[in-house]
Amino acid sequence: MESDLKEIYERISKAVELPPYKGFASLKDIANAMDKILIELNERRKDCTKLLEEHIEELSKTYQEIATLFELNNLLANVMDPEEKLDALVELLKQTIPFFAISIELDVMDKHTNYEQLFDFDRDLFERSIRLIEQDDQVLLIEPSQNNLVRNLLSVPVKSSDIVWGRITLVERSPDFFTAADRKILEATAQLLASICERYVRLKREVERQRLKEQLEIARQIQKKLFPSRLPSLSYVEISADSIPAIQVGGDYYDILVKDDKVFVTVADVSGKGIPAALMMTSLRSALRTLYRTIDDISKLAIELNNALCDDLEEDRFVTMILLCLHSSGVLQFVNAGHNPVLLLSGSDLKSIRAQDMPLGIIKDITYKMFEAKMKPGDLLVAYTDGVTEARDKNGNEYGFERLYNQILMTREKTAVEIIERIKADVDDFSYGTQRHDDTTITVIKYLGENLT
Repeated sequence: MESDLKEIYERISKAVELPPYKGFASLKDIANAMDKILIELNERRKDCTKLLEEHIEELSKTYQEIATLFELNNLLANVMDPEEKLDALVELLKQTIPFFAISIELDVMDKHTNYEQLFDFDRDLFERSIRLIEQDDQVLLIEPSQNNLVRNLLSVPVKSSDIVWGRITLVERSPDFFTAADRKILEATAQLLASICERYVRLKREVERQRLKEQLEIARQIQKKLFPSRLPSLSYVEISADSIPAIQVGGDYYDILVKDDKVFVTVADVSGKGIPAALMMTSLRSALRTLYRTIDDISKLAIELNNALCDDLEEDRFVTMILLCLHSSGVLQFVNAGHNPVLLLSGSDLKSIRAQDMPLGIIKDITYKMFEAKMKPGDLLVAYTDGVTEARDKNGNEYGFERLYNQILMTREKTAVEIIERIKADVDDFSYGTQRHDDTTITVIKYLGENLT
């Protein structure tokens, strides 16, 4: 009998997990044992079902979180303005995190964003809750029982590298408290907002760069028109001049003005570079073109120009200038007001005539000494700014006076235009591969003779 009961028990064991056979007196004993086992199995089934449901719920939440992050990324991927699509952003967040109020505050360059949205939440309580946030780069989490003012609050910084653009804050989660998953979603949202802030800054800088580029181009075109549009054609002299700014606009200036049987020539270098120097150059040109009509004496002209510039220029601004008058007879008169030496080639004699007076625009009512010489046919005068002699090669060496002297000696038989082109080409070859650091202006005057026909 027992062997039969054992056989029955072992057959049942193949279907369900049973404890080891202990010996049973009757089928009833087997049935009782199996009832206990079935009760235990049912409890196990319930536990497994509950665990499975919890896993399914967790997977569902994870799926929702991933879906939310995916939708947020799609929503904000190409947004350039931090204020754009905030309503849609909040709607997506609300689908995953059941909060009652949200605040998004951003400061990006000239744009301040203070976005708020409340869902059946007291305005006064919301504002007092927001004031709990310290403006730093840390995550703030207030949980139930931590604060009497608000039940719970989650605030994360919107930051990239060491720049904090602002914060995004959720107030009052329903029904319980903010979870680790909520924090991850909000931090991911903050990262997306930080990316938008970075794109906005890059866009604004690029727009500003393009706007400045356009304005500089307009300024360059305006300044270009301030130089003589056509050099005078005179029987007794060849004159050529050229000016190349270090950037789009510069402070170098040259002008050639004819009056009766003489020609006035000026080469000047305004302190500084860019638009401020270009504006000063405009003031200089206006004063010169007004004064030369009524003043023939170069020394007096320099005095009046200086006084006019002292009234116009700021204290830390000045102008170095070569101001000369060449008569058809070959008489040369000029003033060197703090400028680079003038190079005068007569026969085989190359003279360097250095400045004897201070630049214009510093002290009023000072006198300027006038240098006078008699040019002979074939004589050459070269005036320039320091962008020529101070041009540098890749090793930092300066072009220098000696190299300029040699170029003048080698090209003395050329026309004034050709001489300038040779000097410019030599300077460019010398400084090839380097950034031009100063404005470059060259003026060449070649006296031909009074009775040349």
